[in-house]
Amino acid sequence: MGRVVILDESTANQIAAGEVIERPASVVKEMVENSLDANATSITVEILNGGIKSIKIIDNGDGMDADDVEMAFERYATSKIRSIDDLNRISTMGFRGEALASIASVSKVEVITKTEEAEIGTRVVTEGGRVLLSEPVGAPKGTMFVVRELFYNTPARYKFLKKDSTEAGYIHDIITRNALARPDVSIKLVNQGKTVIHTPGNHDLLSTIYSLFGKETANAVIPLSFKQGGIEVTGYIGKPEISRGNRSLEMVFVNGRSVYNRVITAAIEDAYKTRLMQKRFPFTVLKLDISPEAVDVNVHPAKLEVRFSDENMIYRAVNIAVSAALSGASLIQGVDEKGSNHAQSYSYQETPETEAEQVKMQGKPGIRVNQPDNSLWVPEYRKKEYPVYSKPMEPVPVSETNTSEEEKELIREERRDAAAPGTAAQAAEPIRPAAVVPAPQVQDDRERLLNAEIVGQAFETYIILEDGEDLFLVDQHAAHERIRFEKIKKQYTLENPFSQGLLSPLTVELTELEMQKFNELAPYIKKLGFDAEAFGNRTVLVRAIPSLMGSSFSARDFRDILGKLSQEIKGVLEIIPEETIYMMACKSAIKANRSMSQMEIRGLIRDLAGCENPYTCVHGRPNIISIGKKELEKKFKRIV
Repeated sequence: MGRVVILDESTANQIAAGEVIERPASVVKEMVENSLDANATSITVEILNGGIKSIKIIDNGDGMDADDVEMAFERYATSKIRSIDDLNRISTMGFRGEALASIASVSKVEVITKTEEAEIGTRVVTEGGRVLLSEPVGAPKGTMFVVRELFYNTPARYKFLKKDSTEAGYIHDIITRNALARPDVSIKLVNQGKTVIHTPGNHDLLSTIYSLFGKETANAVIPLSFKQGGIEVTGYIGKPEISRGNRSLEMVFVNGRSVYNRVITAAIEDAYKTRLMQKRFPFTVLKLDISPEAVDVNVHPAKLEVRFSDENMIYRAVNIAVSAALSGASLIQGVDEKGSNHAQSYSYQETPETEAEQVKMQGKPGIRVNQPDNSLWVPEYRKKEYPVYSKPMEPVPVSETNTSEEEKELIREERRDAAAPGTAAQAAEPIRPAAVVPAPQVQDDRERLLNAEIVGQAFETYIILEDGEDLFLVDQHAAHERIRFEKIKKQYTLENPFSQGLLSPLTVELTELEMQKFNELAPYIKKLGFDAEAFGNRTVLVRAIPSLMGSSFSARDFRDILGKLSQEIKGVLEIIPEETIYMMACKSAIKANRSMSQMEIRGLIRDLAGCENPYTCVHGRPNIISIGKKELEKKFKRIV
């Protein structure tokens, strides 16, 4: 008897704090979200010793009335919801009312706040959750919170904090994500007296990306805009050259909240397949706007994860949006004078230095970005969104046979017609989900490849093309691998494989387990273009192979393909075994160190221009690199 007791309020609050307040970054997250909910347009965060010693947050938001300040420190005190039904339509960042009480229970807090209507502000001081002082004070509109000595009364939690620089890094990430979520709010982070983040708050997401990540990243992002079935997907996605070795810069926002969701992550990364090398992850600032009733933000105590009522719909919308944006962007990588690779893209114009030049440019369309250290002029075309039509443009398939100049021109005309909305060809097609039409520069890339003059080969591995002021270097194996991959995948999807019979059947010896897998996967093997049958207990006779595989196909190749297929397929015939198709494309592609005739090169380039993604091989390596005449002249010191 007497073993069960009711914990006192202080102990309960400290235990509850562990769910929400893990480290200084948790405090910053909750406080900044409160500032955003209070309609602040300017937020400043100042930290000392990684936020362990002190966190100061100042905003110009609505502030709090004197009567509400002390009550705000009570557990479950909130101005955001009134009943359980409100959880179905949450539009604020915070709503449960436990954050401020949790923070106060494990730190020393001072708050000064004032509403616009009040003649004087209010100052409240707490320690360990107990109010020590409440008094009137002069103050501007808004709120200032100072949180000192975090976890001073909970040593068990304090000892798990990392070194100051690491904790400051977590705070930096929180501020970065909030700044991207709200480009209409100017957010500043001051660490040990030094300003490390300062966003303009000019409503322009691209300007915010520039201020946070720099010019190189801002010049290598692709705008994205897509709407379907009540879901709107906007933002920017990165070109392959700004990818990372982890998911730290895969940033996703749902209704203005930075979240993690495995469905969205899978949709993004699937769209980047064959455009990025393995273990590389894209840079994304992806924003989803969806009805609050279709998303549950109350899954995680710190609201870091969300759950959707229809995950398949979310996956489709995100995947189509990202795929269409990538298909609509020029991804040819260039080489600058320093020898590093970068994707070709329009560059920013630097801000005019003199006041007279600035006045002169004010009449031009564009956005002026004001920042503490980096100012630049963002051209209007960087803000232009792609038009949305009812049917996405698809590349016109081109065979691997040689075509005449007249046929080339016909292909170009067909592509131009496909890009235009409202054509008769589109009218005859069934209506498809809306998608972003590729931008004009992609069509230009294809035209440039088709019209480029063939210079020759380097090391019997790289094709050299000349187009105006640029040289294109094309990796012949990577390019042919991409061509073969798209053709095999299309044939598999349409269930129309092209096979070639063998003069004599190929005998393939298998293990008992391999034979079992062969029998299970027979429908897939047939869809890939193989005519193979069991011959005895552990032998398979292959009578025909996919026409693209070539005469050098061997029993080892068949075993490799069977092994990859058995790893990838789990018994659902509708699944496209892309990894297996990768392998088939690689095995059948032209190899490096192989001399090619002018006719072969022209056919390869023509087929590459007809690909959905001509820029990378199936492993994400670049197919094409561009070197400008100016870069060459700088190397030879003709110009400086």
